[in-house]
Amino acid sequence: MYAVIETGGKQYRVQPGDVIQVEKLDGEIGGSTNFDKVMFFSSHGGEKTEITVGKPYLNGALVSTEIVGQGRGDKIIIVKMKRRKQYRRVKGHRQEYTQLLVTGVDSGSGQKYELSAEEKKTTLSKFQSHLKAKPQEAATKGN
Repeated sequence: MYAVIETGGKQYRVQPGDVIQVEKLDGEIGGSTNFDKVMFFSSHGGEKTEITVGKPYLNGALVSTEIVGQGRGDKIIIVKMKRRKQYRRVKGHRQEYTQLLVTGVDSGSGQKYELSAEEKKTTLSKFQSHLKAKPQEAATKGN
Protein backbone atom coordinates (compact mmCIF):
# COMPACT_ATOMS: atom_id res chain seq x y z
CA MET A 1 0.00 0.00 0.00
CA TYR A 2 1.46 3.35 -1.01
CA ALA A 3 0.44 6.91 -1.77
CA VAL A 4 1.81 9.94 -3.57
CA ILE A 5 1.69 13.13 -1.50
CA GLU A 6 2.57 16.73 -2.27
CA THR A 7 4.50 18.96 0.11
CA GLY A 8 6.91 21.82 -0.43
CA GLY A 9 6.07 21.92 -4.14
CA LYS A 10 7.37 18.37 -4.64
CA GLN A 11 5.72 14.95 -4.85
CA TYR A 12 6.80 11.94 -2.79
CA ARG A 13 5.87 8.26 -3.08
CA VAL A 14 5.40 7.02 0.48
CA GLN A 15 4.34 3.87 2.27
CA PRO A 16 4.13 3.09 5.98
CA GLY A 17 7.61 2.64 7.45
CA ASP A 18 9.38 4.99 5.01
CA VAL A 19 11.62 7.79 6.25
CA ILE A 20 11.49 10.70 3.82
CA GLN A 21 13.31 14.03 3.67
CA VAL A 22 11.12 17.01 2.74
CA GLU A 23 11.43 20.79 2.74
CA LYS A 24 11.51 22.30 6.24
CA LEU A 25 8.26 21.97 8.20
CA ASP A 26 7.45 23.61 11.53
CA GLY A 27 7.34 21.23 14.46
CA GLU A 28 9.43 19.54 17.10
CA ILE A 29 11.11 16.15 16.86
CA GLY A 30 8.61 13.57 18.05
CA GLY A 31 5.64 15.65 16.87
CA SER A 32 3.23 14.43 14.25
CA THR A 33 1.98 15.91 10.99
CA ASN A 34 -0.74 14.86 8.58
CA PHE A 35 -0.79 15.39 4.83
CA ASP A 36 -4.16 15.70 3.14
CA LYS A 37 -2.74 16.55 -0.29
CA VAL A 38 -2.78 12.91 -1.43
CA MET A 39 -2.67 12.68 -5.22
CA PHE A 40 -2.58 8.90 -5.74
CA PHE A 41 -3.34 5.80 -3.70
CA SER A 42 -2.60 2.17 -4.50
CA SER A 43 -3.38 -0.87 -2.40
CA HIS A 44 -1.78 -4.03 -3.63
CA GLY A 45 -2.37 -7.19 -1.72
CA GLY A 46 -3.76 -10.60 -2.46
CA GLU A 47 -5.54 -10.90 -5.79
CA LYS A 48 -7.00 -7.39 -5.95
CA THR A 49 -5.08 -4.20 -6.63
CA GLU A 50 -7.00 -0.96 -6.24
CA ILE A 51 -5.69 2.27 -7.72
CA THR A 52 -7.25 5.66 -7.01
CA VAL A 53 -6.14 8.85 -8.75
CA GLY A 54 -7.17 12.28 -7.45
CA LYS A 55 -8.29 15.28 -9.47
CA PRO A 56 -5.91 16.75 -8.27
CA TYR A 57 -6.28 15.41 -4.69
CA LEU A 58 -8.24 12.54 -3.14
CA ASN A 59 -11.09 13.54 -0.83
CA GLY A 60 -10.67 12.21 2.70
CA ALA A 61 -7.27 10.61 2.05
CA LEU A 62 -4.65 11.20 4.72
CA VAL A 63 -1.00 10.29 5.31
CA SER A 64 0.17 10.40 8.94
CA THR A 65 3.82 11.08 9.74
CA GLU A 66 6.07 11.65 12.73
CA ILE A 67 8.96 14.13 12.73
CA VAL A 68 12.20 12.23 13.39
CA GLY A 69 14.75 14.87 12.43
CA GLN A 70 15.43 18.46 11.47
CA GLY A 71 18.61 19.45 9.71
CA ARG A 72 20.48 21.32 7.04
CA GLY A 73 21.79 19.91 3.78
CA ASP A 74 25.28 20.10 2.36
CA LYS A 75 26.57 23.55 1.49
CA ILE A 76 26.40 24.57 -2.13
CA ILE A 77 28.56 27.38 -3.48
CA ILE A 78 27.12 30.03 -5.80
CA VAL A 79 29.66 32.00 -7.85
CA LYS A 80 28.91 35.10 -9.93
CA MET A 81 31.67 36.40 -12.15
CA LYS A 82 32.11 38.84 -15.02
CA ARG A 83 35.24 38.26 -17.01
CA ARG A 84 37.80 41.03 -17.42
CA LYS A 85 35.89 43.31 -15.00
CA GLN A 86 37.34 42.21 -11.65
CA TYR A 87 33.81 41.26 -10.50
CA ARG A 88 33.46 38.13 -8.41
CA ARG A 89 30.88 37.19 -5.75
CA VAL A 90 30.84 33.93 -3.84
CA LYS A 91 27.92 32.86 -1.66
CA GLY A 92 27.00 29.66 0.11
CA HIS A 93 23.63 28.11 0.90
CA ARG A 94 22.46 25.23 3.09
CA GLN A 95 18.86 24.11 2.58
CA GLU A 96 16.91 23.21 5.72
CA TYR A 97 14.95 19.96 5.72
CA THR A 98 12.71 17.80 7.89
CA GLN A 99 12.89 14.02 8.10
CA LEU A 100 9.57 12.23 8.51
CA LEU A 101 8.61 8.66 9.40
CA VAL A 102 5.41 7.64 7.59
CA THR A 103 3.25 6.00 10.27
CA GLY A 104 -0.02 5.52 8.42
CA VAL A 105 -1.86 5.76 5.13
CA ASP A 106 -5.64 6.19 4.82
CA SER A 107 -7.31 6.09 1.41
CA GLY A 108 -10.42 7.91 2.58
CA SER A 109 -12.59 5.07 1.31
CA GLY A 110 -12.11 2.65 4.18
CA GLN A 111 -8.65 1.24 3.45
CA LYS A 112 -6.25 2.16 6.20
CA TYR A 113 -2.85 0.93 7.35
CA GLU A 114 -1.03 2.05 10.50
CA LEU A 115 2.41 0.99 11.72
CA SER A 116 2.35 -1.06 14.89
CA ALA A 117 4.40 0.15 17.86
CA GLU A 118 6.98 -2.58 17.29
CA GLU A 119 7.37 -1.81 13.56
CA LYS A 120 7.74 1.86 14.41
CA LYS A 121 10.41 1.10 17.01
CA THR A 122 12.48 -1.08 14.64
CA THR A 123 12.25 1.48 11.82
CA LEU A 124 13.38 4.28 14.14
CA SER A 125 16.30 2.19 15.45
CA LYS A 126 17.43 1.49 11.86
CA PHE A 127 17.17 5.20 11.08
CA GLN A 128 19.18 6.17 14.19
CA SER A 129 21.92 3.61 13.43
CA HIS A 130 22.12 4.97 9.86
CA LEU A 131 22.65 8.49 11.25
CA LYS A 132 25.44 7.32 13.57
CA ALA A 133 27.23 5.53 10.72
CA LYS A 134 27.30 8.60 8.44
CA PRO A 135 29.91 10.73 10.32
CA GLN A 136 32.34 7.80 10.41
CA GLU A 137 32.10 7.40 6.61
CA ALA A 138 32.88 11.10 6.13
CA ALA A 139 35.87 10.91 8.47
CA THR A 140 37.41 7.94 6.62
CA LYS A 141 36.72 9.50 3.21
CA GLY A 142 38.99 12.48 3.89
CA ASN A 143 42.09 10.33 4.57
